[in-house]
Order: sequence, then structure tokens, then C-alpha cells
Amino acid sequence: MKIEIREGRQSQERKLRVCAYCRVSTDADEQENSLENQIQHYEKVIKANPDYEYVGVYSDFAISGFKDKRPGFQSMLADAKAGKIDLILTKSVSRFARNTAIVLEATRELKERNVGVFFELQNINTLSGEGELMLTILAAFAQAESESGSEGAKMVYRRKYEQGIPVQYLERSFGYTKDSDGNFIPDEKEMVWVKKMFQMAAEGYTPAAIKRFLNDKGVLTVGGAKWIDSTVIRILESEIYKGDYIMHKYYVNEERKLVRNRGEVDAWYIQNDHKPIVSEALWQRAQDAIGRKREYLATVSVIEDFTEENYPYMNKIFCAKCGYPLQKRIYSNGNRLNWGCTGTKRFGKEFCEGVNIPDGVLREAWRFEENMYIAEKPTDKGIKEFTYLKESSWKRRHKKKIPGKAVPDNTEENYPYKNQLFCGLCGSRLVRHYNPKNKKVFWICNRSKRKGKESCTGVRVPDSVIRAWGDIKSNIYIEGKVDRNGKKRYSYSGKKPTESE
Repeated sequence: MKIEIREGRQSQERKLRVCAYCRVSTDADEQENSLENQIQHYEKVIKANPDYEYVGVYSDFAISGFKDKRPGFQSMLADAKAGKIDLILTKSVSRFARNTAIVLEATRELKERNVGVFFELQNINTLSGEGELMLTILAAFAQAESESGSEGAKMVYRRKYEQGIPVQYLERSFGYTKDSDGNFIPDEKEMVWVKKMFQMAAEGYTPAAIKRFLNDKGVLTVGGAKWIDSTVIRILESEIYKGDYIMHKYYVNEERKLVRNRGEVDAWYIQNDHKPIVSEALWQRAQDAIGRKREYLATVSVIEDFTEENYPYMNKIFCAKCGYPLQKRIYSNGNRLNWGCTGTKRFGKEFCEGVNIPDGVLREAWRFEENMYIAEKPTDKGIKEFTYLKESSWKRRHKKKIPGKAVPDNTEENYPYKNQLFCGLCGSRLVRHYNPKNKKVFWICNRSKRKGKESCTGVRVPDSVIRAWGDIKSNIYIEGKVDRNGKKRYSYSGKKPTESE
């Protein structure tokens, strides 16, 4: 009998999961065509290689490579971290990113997960031994080239500023248009509303009251939208309506973000630059009224530890419309404190229009020992007045409002896992959030909620998903992912994410 030994392969061969990344920095038509051509090229190249499995092409349109907050770029990194990609193809280092730190941080993070990036023009694969050294040098050149171009553009504007040549964008401003010679002049229809806005502000009307007036009259902004408070405030505070102009009012910082110039760089103030819509006197009266309003809101608005010693009324104030407690609300980057209706916050304005009282107003009015029910009484000018009613008097005439679909109180009895839920991205605690529109409870990242998406993209998981996981005995760190079918799925682990992760 003859026996033949057939040796098996030690490892099962599989195709590399390959994607590509493309980017163009402007929204010109030729750039759009270039992006389409790149996408078609990479799809063809990857599918033609028998060793490759085509994952897709990620792209960003009209976004600078200096920024890392690119939707296509971030989506690609997320899929790579999720184990969906083995190799990324891209045209060059400058297409991948023009910031040395972004290039190195992203490629190193991918390399730790055994995901390579191949730069065609430079013929560099980051998984190779010499790849990172060459990549560091080329990325520095790409960043220097980008910064040189940016500095050249800034120099052109700076020379115009120094020569007193205005770089104006008044055509984007409500109330102005251009004549046949290209000069900025007041728009006959819109200037009427601009004058009305300044007159109302000077007479003590709040931005909210002016907003309501304009929307009731059917007046639209330059963009064809309805008015909001911030749009009204921007117009009332702008010097262009009295004929002056500030050059370099905003500037692009080192992170390539347009920010307000608060003395960081030079600015030029030009008087009598163009025809005004309102007089200097009316403009100043409006500024004085706005200043008084701000002082009123900021009165005694020093935010300290929230104890009954510092805030003797903190557990004794309620909304007179629905009977729910008032809770602290912090505005203006932590510089202003109000107390607002929790009924409105939990169930929406359809349930209760609510009350929102500045801390300074409440502090000056507080002379009570028992619980008080507070109501708002807006005047024609939008300035709020408040009424105070003792609990005994309020309960003789009213009952606490009950929502159509009651939401359980945020207690450990109703949510036994409430102190065990954390964000799988940054490690922050998840806090309860109720959406009054769809009547659902979610748990969201507290860091993302307080500091914004730039701090943490956050996680938002439905309460129904967490309940389906059963008894949670220890802290869990939750992440959300979108599968190939576009469906949101959630996973958790007991491991807290590190700073690098």
C-alpha cells in the first residue's frame, strides 16, 4: 500500500481589501471633472487586480488638505480602524493631506492596524521599512508649499489694506447693492427695513422682538431665509450701515479657520467709505441699547459651585405654566447663567412654552422661604417681565401638567445602568437625552454635548438598544458603527479607550 502525504497550506490566502482616496480643493467645474476621473480610474485599477478586493473610493470635494475634518477622509479612517481595509491607494502625499502632522498621525495609526497607504507619485508604501522617513520629508514639503501659497494670497490683501484699498463684500450684506459703475449703494427696498431695525433697537426692542416683526412682515434675509436672533444682532452691530468699513475684521488663523479679529492681527478702519443707511447718532443709540441689554443679562451672573449656599433658590423654583422645576442653563461659553423649565426641555415647546429667567434677575427678586412658581410676561418690546406665585396659591388653581407619553424620571430605579455607560471614543460619561419630536430616549456623549463635535464625534445610542443588552454589571464603553447596508449598529467593551485611541 502506497501512502502519499499532501501537505496543507499553513495560511489561507485571501485578497487584499483595497480602497482609494481622492481630493480636490476647489469647486471649479474642471476640478469636479478631475475628481470624477480619479474615482473611475481607481475603481478600474483595483477591480483589474486579481489580488485585490474592491472596497470603494473615498473622496472630498472643495476641501483643503490642511484640514483633517474631511467627511470622506474621516469615513475612510473609521472603516480602516473597523478592519474593513488592508490597503489605501492615493495619488500623492499632497492629495492625502497638506499638513505634516495629519499625514504622519494618520499613517502611523493605520500602520499599527497593519493598514498600508500607497502614494503613487512618490512610490511609497507606508508598511515598508523606509516608507516613514521618505513620507516625513515629502509631507513637510507639501505643507511648506501650501503655506507659501496661503502667505502669498495674504500678502496681496495686506498690501491693499495698507494702501487703503477696501476689499469689500457688501453685496452679501442686507440693505446694499451695486450700481452700474460697480459702486455699493443702499438698496431702496431693503434699506427701509434696515432703518426700522435700528429704530426699534434704539427704542429698546430686543433682537427676538425685531426678528418676530420682520418674519411677520414676510421680510427675508439675503439668503432668502427667515430671520433669527443672531442675524439681527450681526446687522445691528455692523459699522457698514453708518458708512464705515473695517478691513481685516476676520482673518484665517494657523488652523485655516476664519475667526473674528480681536487684536491678534492688524485691522484698518475706514470712515465714510460708502453711503450710509442710518445716521451716526441712530447707530450709536442702538449700540447703547444693546449694551444695556447685555449688562442686564450678565448682572450677578457669576457661576460658582452649585450649592444651596450659593444659590438658595436652586431647589425651590418651578415653572408656573406646567409645574416642572427650573434647572440651570449656562450660556456664552460659561459666562451667563439662566434658569429654564425642565418640562420644555424634556417634552418640547408643544408641551410647555416654558420660562427662562436670568440668574441676576432671580437673585435680586428672591425674598422667599418657600417654593415659588415663576411665569414670563413678555412686553411689546420683547423685554421679559416675571411674576412670582407661592406654591400654596399655585396649587389651588393648577395641577402639574402630564405629558401624553410620560418619560420616566432619570433615576437609577428607572435606568439601573445610567452610571455605567461611557463613550467608546473619548471615555466620557453618556447622559440621557429625550427627543420630544419622536418621543424617544437616547444616551449621548457628555463631552461632545458640552464641547462640540470637534472635541469628540461622540456616540448616540437609543435607550431601547441598551435595554436589549440585559443586565449590565460593570462599566461599558459604547461605539456606534454603520454597516455596509447603511444600518446603525452598536458594540461595547469593558476597556476604557486610551488617549491615542
